[in-house]
Amino acid sequence: MPSVLTSITRAAMWLLLLASAPVLAHEVHIPIGKCWVEAKDILCEGGESDGHPLPDALIEVIAYDEKTLLAGKLDDHSRIRFKRPAGEFYILLDGGPGQVVEIDWKDIKDI
Repeated sequence: MPSVLTSITRAAMWLLLLASAPVLAHEVHIPIGKCWVEAKDILCEGGESDGHPLPDALIEVIAYDEKTLLAGKLDDHSRIRFKRPAGEFYILLDGGPGQVVEIDWKDIKDI
């Protein structure tokens, strides 16, 4: 037969588990972005890890010397298309607080 202390400990663990269930039920929405080459253009798409799109997320194409080469927004399909800039660059996808993704030109397939 379990002791009173063991029973109290088990009850406390169950209460802690049940109290944390609502917190565990909320998914973490991680921003994701991918870019690829299509017909001499770069096409980028953004969204969240749960499949939600990020329309109107801000996009900046930035040279390594920190000059902004292009600024725009994702369209209704959470995409943007632009000509490949000369030189080295990275793409900053900003969907709001905590929703930022950085993609380096070296990570774009077929560049």
